[in-house]
Amino acid sequence: MNSPADDVDDRIHRMAIRQLEGILSDPEREELIALLHENKAARTIYLQHMQDTVSLRWLYSGHYDRRVALTLANDGADSMRRLRRRRLTWGVLAVAAGIACVAAIPFVRRDNQGVAGSTAIAAAPAKRSAAIATVRAVSDVQWANGAAPAGYLSGVKIGQEFDFLQGTVELLFHTGAEVKVFGPAKFKVSSGKSILCWRGRVTTVVGHDGKGFTIDTPKARIIDLGTEFGVDISAKGDTQVVVFQGSVDLTKQDGAADSTASINPEKWTRTLEQGDALLLDDTGEAQRVMAVQRGDFFPTSILDAYGRQRREATILDVRDNIRAGESNKCYQIVRGGLREDAPCFVDRSHQWNGPDGVGMPEFLLGADYIMPFNDDKFISDLAVDVTVGRPSTCYVFFDDNMSPPDWLRRDFRDTGMDVGLDGATTIWHKDHATGVGPGESIDFPFSVWSREVLKAGVVRLGGVDPPKENPRSRGFNMYGIAVVPK
Repeated sequence: MNSPADDVDDRIHRMAIRQLEGILSDPEREELIALLHENKAARTIYLQHMQDTVSLRWLYSGHYDRRVALTLANDGADSMRRLRRRRLTWGVLAVAAGIACVAAIPFVRRDNQGVAGSTAIAAAPAKRSAAIATVRAVSDVQWANGAAPAGYLSGVKIGQEFDFLQGTVELLFHTGAEVKVFGPAKFKVSSGKSILCWRGRVTTVVGHDGKGFTIDTPKARIIDLGTEFGVDISAKGDTQVVVFQGSVDLTKQDGAADSTASINPEKWTRTLEQGDALLLDDTGEAQRVMAVQRGDFFPTSILDAYGRQRREATILDVRDNIRAGESNKCYQIVRGGLREDAPCFVDRSHQWNGPDGVGMPEFLLGADYIMPFNDDKFISDLAVDVTVGRPSTCYVFFDDNMSPPDWLRRDFRDTGMDVGLDGATTIWHKDHATGVGPGESIDFPFSVWSREVLKAGVVRLGGVDPPKENPRSRGFNMYGIAVVPK
């Protein structure tokens, strides 16, 4: 049970946040005035909250180097004295801003006879339209026409537009959707659960409360069904949708790209599941996306074995012989991403790990790798073509529960090293759960096979033959693919 002090703290914080976002109601304002008049602790809490808010906005405004803040935190008072002269001007402004925040609330004074009088330090602010999202990050953004529509931690209202040439903007919707947009991009917030995006790459993570979040593009409407997905909209409106987890409904857009665009019932709607990807372009038909670079949606810094930035990709593309219309699955190429707990397949949540506490073989760490489809283990005549852009070593991780096929024994050699597959819970293996780190919760051992690739070109891989007998009664899995540059 909360103490009275905790209750006051919660009430002050709740109303202070609503005041800053411009959505504090008149009854709440009266309640806040009364608390600040009657309770000294409430006044202290309110002032501290406003000072913290001002400090955060000051810190991330660009006037105060974040590395300096870390120095202050690590080195203490000595570094503060060295930086005092530099901080003085902005410190005064921050204090002034804090005082202004407190002054925005009128304090009520009552005389000894109980006659109400008022000393209004500042009038109540005019009512504003409510913010429905918060800017969680603005990274290396170059705004179109030099105009910045929003800064870090600012509120976002319905109808607000963002247009930028480069960089990343992250929004946290109050309904629970996390949206990251990569430039060049132009989009508008059309409601508390939707955006209209004319161009750019968007990744969206939607929790249970945000289910139904919608992205409209010039050619499609994507409705979340509880998921993590990416959308890539070209300058002419071509729309590519990739589902990383969960599922979405994809509908062909009929009419202009705006929040009120109609959906023709004669047009198709398709549900895309984990690992699926489709492209809508001027043909009017959905086309399978064969492969995507996962880093286009989840950018990371790629380092070589010596800790230097690696600029060239090793795996350029991957193709298969599955006929159009038979699958919507999309290979994901993960540049420099092979490490402990790396995801294995696009259609499962299994992970690669070292088979024991020693960890994954060192020569595999940081390799480019491909996330294939685990269900392809049932296609014996499968052909997979991996395009590599430079001399390299190609590795195949093969499930020890199966006999190596002819193409593997002919073109590759067994290195004698192993990796482990940490299986996630599935309808077939309800007792499985992924662990964290090497050697934890390993369900299937895989042998590592290698092939030297002397020049840029295509490496062809084949299908597998399911085991006729399974003495472990634990199933079997598709192989993994990794490539390490020479």
